[in-house]
Amino acid sequence: MRFDKFTLKLQEALQDAEGLANSSGHQGIDVEHMLLVLIRQPEGTVSEIFKKLGSEQKQIETKIEKILDGLPKVSGVGQSYITTRLKDVLDKALTEAARLRDEYVSVEHVLVSIADDKMPERCFRTVA
Repeated sequence: MRFDKFTLKLQEALQDAEGLANSSGHQGIDVEHMLLVLIRQPEGTVSEIFKKLGSEQKQIETKIEKILDGLPKVSGVGQSYITTRLKDVLDKALTEAARLRDEYVSVEHVLVSIADDKMPERCFRTVA
């Protein structure tokens, strides 16, 4: 995966997702971790998009938190890893950026890719 092709905001989000996973006792960094940090990013694009859609951001956050609470937890020091689902989402975002002839993969590309993932139906029912 070419992290150098990610915008700084996306690189920060990935680091924050890793921090969220670690603080939650999760070894794998998954799509839900990424989406939650994207929603919470100060002056972030995702929260602005949700506002324009008229969605209840707090409800979405709560649903994602419940999903994360249900994930298995590990204790002790371990190496974090990107799950296959998140890798697929990031790969799709890279493909989307290339399709649009964008030089870098941005948060918007990742959001489009997350929307194609199976997880959103559990989180986004409040958007419609």
